[in-house]
Amino acid sequence: MIGFTQSLACELAPYGVNVNAICPGLVDTERVTHLASVLMPDNLSADEQLSEYTRQSEANVPLGRLAEGADIAKMAAFLASDEAAYLSGVSITVSGGTVMD
Repeated sequence: MIGFTQSLACELAPYGVNVNAICPGLVDTERVTHLASVLMPDNLSADEQLSEYTRQSEANVPLGRLAEGADIAKMAAFLASDEAAYLSGVSITVSGGTVMD
């Protein structure tokens, strides 16, 4: 996906089109509930599975929490703004420091 972003950025630059990618870490959505039910022990209740999965996941995030949808939306808004007019072909990781490149 990163290579595709860079290739498309090169192809569309002459037309004034910027192409960038947002690479989110784990985002606190209903998918987290599904992951917890699959990855946590069956002897735990659904609430306990979710709580334990969230706790373990947050322990791996330097900023100490899962991303929220708003975190990703703010990056999208930034990339769509005039402040990002000279950015093209970049992939921005929004993971609370879990992935640093």
